[in-house]
Amino acid sequence: MTDSTPVTASDIPLMQGLAQRVTALRPDLIGAGASYGELAWIYGKDHAAQGTGWRRRLWFAGDELVAWGWAFLPHRVRRDDGSVTDVTGASQPPGPS
Repeated sequence: MTDSTPVTASDIPLMQGLAQRVTALRPDLIGAGASYGELAWIYGKDHAAQGTGWRRRLWFAGDELVAWGWAFLPHRVRRDDGSVTDVTGASQPPGPS
C-alpha cells in the first residue's frame, strides 16, 4: 500500500491479528486502543462514520500484516441537535508498529 486510505471493517481483523501476535510476544508494546477488543470498540464506536477523516496505512511482508498506523484528521462533526463542530486538531492513537 502506498497511500493512506479510510479505515474499513475488513482492516479490523487484520489489525486484531497483529495485536494478538504482538501481545503474545511483547505485551508491553500494546497501548490503549491497540488491543484486540479495543480495536473493535474504537472502530464500532462512531469512528467508522468519519470516513476520510480516519486514515490508516497497513504494511505487509508477503501476505502477513506486520505494521499499521492510523490518524484522525481534522473534520466536521454534525451533532444530533443539528449543530456542527469543527475538530481542528489531528490525533494518532497508539498501536503496534
